[in-house]
Amino acid sequence: MTKTVAWLAAGLAGALMLAGCSSSDPGSNAAANAPGSAGDGVRRDPVVAGRRSRVFVMAGFGEKCESLATPNLTLTQPPQKGDVSFEPGQETTVNTSATGTCIGQRVTGTGIYYTARPGQTGQDSFAVEAELGGSVTQRTFSVEIVD
Repeated sequence: MTKTVAWLAAGLAGALMLAGCSSSDPGSNAAANAPGSAGDGVRRDPVVAGRRSRVFVMAGFGEKCESLATPNLTLTQPPQKGDVSFEPGQETTVNTSATGTCIGQRVTGTGIYYTARPGQTGQDSFAVEAELGGSVTQRTFSVEIVD
């Protein structure tokens, strides 16, 4: 069975394939992620200092678009102006994938949340490493913080 890891990113070929997920889910606080927008790891909508914001969702799914075990996530480069947390059980819609399959399908994964410390503004970034089935990839994300 082929495993795919869904990110808000462009797809890559290999054992650990990346795919984009829609972050425009009702109630989410995340940027749009079509290719050329958040797919490059930059959140287009600013985050508000002191408020937790969902930046991305990562999910494992099979060739029949079924949700699989979530990849193991590790924060490898912490942000300087805030904190990052992971919350499993987040639904999202696949927007892009390496194989082109499962686009538009709902999958469950782990939300990547960023909270800027009160009083912070400007740019911040952090990096997350994902491991699934022995394959590892790392991704850097950027956010713009407003008061």
